[in-house]
Amino acid sequence: MIEVALTLQRWIRPALLAAAATLCLSGCLRQTGATALEPRRPVAEGPDDSKITETDRVGGSFMLGGQPFCFLGTNNYYVSFKSKKMTDDVLESAKAMGLKVIRVWGYIDKGKADGSGSVDGTGDKEGVYFQYWDAAKNRPAYNDGPTGLEHLDYVLDKAQKLDLKVMVVLTNNWRDFGGMDQYLTWYGLKQHHLFYSDKAVIGAFKDYAAHLVSRKNSVSGVVYRDDPTIFGWELANEPRCTSGYDFDDRSGCKIETTTAWADDMSTYIKSIDKNHLVSVGDEGFFAKGGGFGYDGVDGVDHAAFLALPHIDFGTYHLYPDGWGQGIRWGNKWIQDHIELAQSLGKPTLLEEYGVVVHRNDAMTIIDGERRQKAYPRWHEILLKRGGNAALFWMLGGADDHQGKYPDFDHFTVYPGDPTAKLMTQLAAQFPSEGQACRLFRKIASDVPASKFVTVAGPQRGHQALLPLPSRPPT
Repeated sequence: MIEVALTLQRWIRPALLAAAATLCLSGCLRQTGATALEPRRPVAEGPDDSKITETDRVGGSFMLGGQPFCFLGTNNYYVSFKSKKMTDDVLESAKAMGLKVIRVWGYIDKGKADGSGSVDGTGDKEGVYFQYWDAAKNRPAYNDGPTGLEHLDYVLDKAQKLDLKVMVVLTNNWRDFGGMDQYLTWYGLKQHHLFYSDKAVIGAFKDYAAHLVSRKNSVSGVVYRDDPTIFGWELANEPRCTSGYDFDDRSGCKIETTTAWADDMSTYIKSIDKNHLVSVGDEGFFAKGGGFGYDGVDGVDHAAFLALPHIDFGTYHLYPDGWGQGIRWGNKWIQDHIELAQSLGKPTLLEEYGVVVHRNDAMTIIDGERRQKAYPRWHEILLKRGGNAALFWMLGGADDHQGKYPDFDHFTVYPGDPTAKLMTQLAAQFPSEGQACRLFRKIASDVPASKFVTVAGPQRGHQALLPLPSRPPT
């Protein structure tokens, strides 16, 4: 059982943390070895019988093999450090369900080699870590061996054999698995927002990105930059200028800072890897006013991120229970992100979403009605309104020491769950019934085939293709 405290700040605004120290206002915990807190009481809502119409608006599209690529996928954080048996189980289940992409953590950061100075426990996950502070050389160093990045090598090789794509996330806004505050701790800094502007920290982060891009897989022998199994690089998991810990300083919480960082990092990664897509990995928060998710108070602006020239596609997350919203709030949230992406001619990805359920001792869901209503509705919106893809949180599987890996956060989906049936259905529908791919297929005849996932977008005003600036050559 891992010692990850994905805590309250993961779900609620940092300003609420002091008042919420003993109460989970937000929803639940992710990936914690402790007893999970009860989620916030769901928002009461009436039936949702509004009609969802099909869009006729052509937006940007993911492309694979010269064809529009609409897909369903999933997330899993533990395949980066668990046994091959557990990794195989998750990836083989994903394949069996018809999933096409899995998003994984490409970081496990610790303090020094002995674990001192780590912001997340001892810094390792069951003895596995990817990066640490080399006190002798006074800089971060990399663990390339069997207790380190060889775990990621195995994930990529196994995924390739199953014809799955892997989204690799480079760091974490939260302290779980180290992340941004670990970089700051290495350099003696204590303000979270400095991750986005301190030159030494930015240099270290670029060095780590370059190390992964140039890494030769110890299993397959393929250099990461040349591996079409990698869907793309994601700059961070849910970047914000705050993280709910003692490093927060809202006086330095500026949208301009995080946007400039995303611009710099995406430009840099594109300069060293011409093959892969780059995304920010943000939750999709807007900065245009209008309440939660739209007010910009966390120092991010999804529209500004997506407009950057080297950001290939948008990302957004959806957790109504954790955010104090209702299920129907999510309907508009999805459509708003699709419409923004369409206006910019780029695809967008609902890359995390979840509704809380509880399970009995046999791991059977006992209160899944809200999820069974919410997911089909959200899926219908994605299919009809031009959503390009979705990755649900998260696919779980067998555990080495017990029957199933625990559902710590109340979002986990296991093969055989009623939720898994919904996901298998959407996975089958997306390629043929997704309106985004239906419409784009009509104008995609001149897109060169590539073994890498690429992006293309329609030029506004007519039906000609406009390759996006960062589209890699085939």
